[in-house]
Amino acid sequence: MNTYIKNIAAFCWGLGLLVVFCVLTSCTKDDHSGSMNVGGACLVESFELNGQYTATISTEKRLIKVKVPVDFAQKGDMKITALKVSAGAQANFKVGDHINMEGARTLRVTNGDAVMEYQISVRNDEAQLKLFYLEGIKGSINQADKTVTISVMGNSGIDLSSATFEAEVSEDAVCSPASGTKGNFTEPFLLTVKDNTAETTYTVNVTLIQAPEAIFVGEAESIDGLNDEEKAAAKWLTGNVIGSAYLSWRDIQDGVIPLDKVRLVFFHRHCPSYGNYNGFADAETGAMAALPKMKELYKNGVGFVLQRSAVNYAIALGVQPEDSYPNNVWGGNGEGSDLMGAEPWTYLVADPAHALWKNLKRSPGLGDDRIITLDEGYTICNTTSQFGFWGDYPNKEAVEAKTGGRVLGGDGNVSSWELKNAEGNYGKGGIICIGSGVFDWNSPTPYTSNYHDNMGQIILNALDYVGKAE
Repeated sequence: MNTYIKNIAAFCWGLGLLVVFCVLTSCTKDDHSGSMNVGGACLVESFELNGQYTATISTEKRLIKVKVPVDFAQKGDMKITALKVSAGAQANFKVGDHINMEGARTLRVTNGDAVMEYQISVRNDEAQLKLFYLEGIKGSINQADKTVTISVMGNSGIDLSSATFEAEVSEDAVCSPASGTKGNFTEPFLLTVKDNTAETTYTVNVTLIQAPEAIFVGEAESIDGLNDEEKAAAKWLTGNVIGSAYLSWRDIQDGVIPLDKVRLVFFHRHCPSYGNYNGFADAETGAMAALPKMKELYKNGVGFVLQRSAVNYAIALGVQPEDSYPNNVWGGNGEGSDLMGAEPWTYLVADPAHALWKNLKRSPGLGDDRIITLDEGYTICNTTSQFGFWGDYPNKEAVEAKTGGRVLGGDGNVSSWELKNAEGNYGKGGIICIGSGVFDWNSPTPYTSNYHDNMGQIILNALDYVGKAE
């Protein structure tokens, strides 16, 4: 009996050592690569192509970046002339190999059980201006003729002889004068972007406008006072539609800016959604105070685009019945909500041939009745004001009958619709209401724009469709 107990104790002691050993060895697993991490056993210490293009290596990002001249066109056949990895390690490429670098390649380094993969990327020098802001006003960049056009209201108070600008340029490039400094914009302003062998000079032209043709309206005194979602929408308009401007409701109420040339009013309101029209009217004091002038614009044939909670403004204008406010609303979750994966949400449109949906980039895997406005990695705030199919709205026909409008789209609901102009017709001078959270302007997370550019195209379509005739 004693021998049996001793054997059991010895077995348990040995098992304990095995558990400890397994725990210790499991702690050396590299969660990123899924293999054992033995320090620097799988490092890439140097990498060179064609005997002259030395790579910049980021172990943290697993990235091997090789820069080549701006006019280099032989990426299809490049020779590895230097490759050094950690002692004892092996790689799937070797010195002397010819590789096609038209696209990214994977360098796999192994050392025993340890594995690490790097992405090899060959990039031409690039000197491109991506974004330009003058005192917070977004400029419109024309890459073909290398110009930047900025529309500034005559009463903006900006000292153009010494105004601060911000510039975003292509990776690895720098600009001169430096971003964040001041410049004289009373005359054409030259901005040079340089990246090794690439150099581009842009001419910045500032246009003073006294009477805007398109306006974004909001509660804040300036664009920078808006929340991030509204700010992104306002900056898109002022940076992409020549002759557009941001105006506060106070500006409109006080009549400080002539509105006789306005063709389109863009009102995008991101806030906690209101459960009924009275909640909207009580909270949006600035918009309601400016209502007489807004009604006058509508009567004179000016078109409106209303997004998110702003769809209630159609009721304020007297174009939609007061008891026909959206019955399915939510929001108020700031700038962070749903993160898009590899297959972003899509949006079902009622009529793919409608003018609002023309010239959009469409996914080849979807039908013409579905559009995408989001991208992988994009995070939407998802504030929504739409009609759910229940109660007084069992179907889209009931929504049309109740609102007096026409359905534009929605999945199992109505989240975009249009209303007639003062003459009783659709089109010029009408109102576009978009209550869906899918139509989002700002992402707090980084993403590569592919389908998000559709957002701007929709606004351009609306300008052509409901904008006042020139």
